[in-house]
Amino acid sequence: MRQSAHNALTLVGEPPPQAIWRQGLDSVLVSQLISGSATMGATPRGDQRRLEIEGLRTVAALLVASYHIWFNRVSGGVDVFFVITGFLITLTLAGHIRRNDRIAPVAYLGRLARRIWPGAALVLLAVLAMTVTIAPEPLRPRNFAETLASALYLENWFLSINAVDYLNAQDPHTPVQHFWAMSLQGQFYVIWLLVAVGAWWAARRLRSSFRVVFAILIAAVAVSSFVWSLWHTAAQQPAAYFSTTTRLWEFGVGALIALAGSRIVLRGTPAAIASWVGLVGLVTCGIVLPVGGAFPGTAALWPVACAALLLISSRSNERAWAATRVLALRPFVWLGGMAFGIYLWHWPVLVGYRYLRGEQAQPGWLAGSVMIAAAIVLAILTHYAVERRVTGGWHSQRARASIASVLIASWVAISASAGAGLVQAERLAAEASMESTTIAAAAGHCFGVGATDHAGDCDDIVETLPLVPDRAALLSDTGGAYACYTPSDSDVLRTCTFGSGGTRVALIGNSHAAMFSPGLADRVDELGWTLDVMVGNGCVWAAVRASDSSLSPRCATRLLQTEDRLFGVGYDLVIFAGGRGSASATADEIRSIALNWESLQQTGARVLVLEDNPRIGQAGRDCILAATEASLRSGDCDVTRVDGLAIVDRYAAAAAVNGDVAIVPTVDLYCHDDVCPATIGGVIVYRDEHHVTATYTASTIDTVVERIDAALAGSGR
Repeated sequence: MRQSAHNALTLVGEPPPQAIWRQGLDSVLVSQLISGSATMGATPRGDQRRLEIEGLRTVAALLVASYHIWFNRVSGGVDVFFVITGFLITLTLAGHIRRNDRIAPVAYLGRLARRIWPGAALVLLAVLAMTVTIAPEPLRPRNFAETLASALYLENWFLSINAVDYLNAQDPHTPVQHFWAMSLQGQFYVIWLLVAVGAWWAARRLRSSFRVVFAILIAAVAVSSFVWSLWHTAAQQPAAYFSTTTRLWEFGVGALIALAGSRIVLRGTPAAIASWVGLVGLVTCGIVLPVGGAFPGTAALWPVACAALLLISSRSNERAWAATRVLALRPFVWLGGMAFGIYLWHWPVLVGYRYLRGEQAQPGWLAGSVMIAAAIVLAILTHYAVERRVTGGWHSQRARASIASVLIASWVAISASAGAGLVQAERLAAEASMESTTIAAAAGHCFGVGATDHAGDCDDIVETLPLVPDRAALLSDTGGAYACYTPSDSDVLRTCTFGSGGTRVALIGNSHAAMFSPGLADRVDELGWTLDVMVGNGCVWAAVRASDSSLSPRCATRLLQTEDRLFGVGYDLVIFAGGRGSASATADEIRSIALNWESLQQTGARVLVLEDNPRIGQAGRDCILAATEASLRSGDCDVTRVDGLAIVDRYAAAAAVNGDVAIVPTVDLYCHDDVCPATIGGVIVYRDEHHVTATYTASTIDTVVERIDAALAGSGR
């Protein structure tokens, strides 16, 4: 099958002397990641093409889409794209040196941009349209931020940073989250260009072969990246998943295969067997491995090895039953030219479906098939209506200036629109925060939790005021609670001290405990407290201690710092909050907490538990994000008390076992009778499935402080 030049970037690699490898690589038609064609052009020995690479791209793109849509998992297909990209781009750069003894960076990067940006720009425009039309209002700021990051080819770093930010990590997916791979790919192009230029310079100085020096540098980069990937994945897998530095070795594997040439090629029966091992391994990777939670460490060796096996499986003396022959079939090859578009479009289609049906909506086989078909149709339209016009028009000298101007203008317009949308969303959030103060004053004693004490008297007042926080500010309504918060990847305990009273108090817990810190800090003077806040993501003292052998070194270090303070400062009162986790604690865990508290009580400290708030779950969160104000007020997003309290509060349970720990009840602040409402006193209670808004928490602080005093007075200690 013949592929037209508009679908690919023509390149001549520096061929090794062996004829069989030259048949595969001599006149390569390349494009990027999944954006163009990996089809081989005619060689001096006939019309030999590596059409199976096109078929491999088709399989990988469909695997990515299928696993996302039907299984809510990742497949390992993106890792295959990285290997192919390393293979092809290395040949591109080697071809520049072989033909011209130099590299033209502007031409190299410009050609890449012409293949990648047009389709990406169209998808980003569609995402901006989705954001302002069907995206729930609370999600729009994040959409604008990630669209801007995607246009700047920094989406992978945006996600890497926010993957370790526990609060942002809980946010629903955006329609451009898959651009992390595109961003990483774009960074790879620049890095590989620099490596190639360095190899060219070193080869000239050393009077050595460019290919040899290039291979040595690539090997050094790949080995360093792999070692770093192992460490970073073990230490902080969510951040490592999106990192450029942990993924470069995957490109390096493809690059080294390209430079090794026929030295490592397989032929005949060994090639046929290897090709099937690679193809079957790729298809089953996402089923067997927890790709999303284990990559890109040793687990990524699986799809990388699968891609490598297919790349080194020569079609010389090809067996009729070889997988390479299947991948080279006309439908696979043709669809391979659309693989980039399939990848780009499938994710916005899925997220759009979830905007309309709920974040956790799981498409059935029919709906999923329609989504994949829609992605394929959109990819075809994008290819012929946009990408082909750009690449084909570039051959005309008169059209080049116009095409370049349009591409640059589209990039500026999309970046500016996303940036303006983000600025506008943040401005609205700031205005909404100020408006909350005004509304609280107008509502008086009926605001927030106060309405539960004056139920009949407050209905008319609350109904006349807008709900707060404003929907645009809902996800960010934290009230500064996390200014003193230790992230999960830190081995340094972050501690903040408020007040200088005679009573030494410590607040210990997770993100739920952090929500009480601003309100308690504001009242330290009237309470006569010196308050130390020690809250963080995971690794909270009481459930575990520094001596536990199962802890990571980072967690153990943090707990040692916590214990130094708990047993060295001489606290009068230690408050624990946030005991209702994602799952109920076991009886052994509850007993362990109670015993740990006994050791703390032996220092003379009182221990007090703030009962944790109910959890509304993902369904409750989705409802709040998508609901109108009227439906929120009418109770459409309320959850039952049974569901909200289904997970046992481990701290409350441990307090009962200990018998000498005061408990401050708070469930009645969130639930009445058999219902836990989504709004109370004109305030939206939850900003996600289990975090309470700062606005509502602030309305409860006076009551919480009164109950702390009462609990301590009644504890008899």
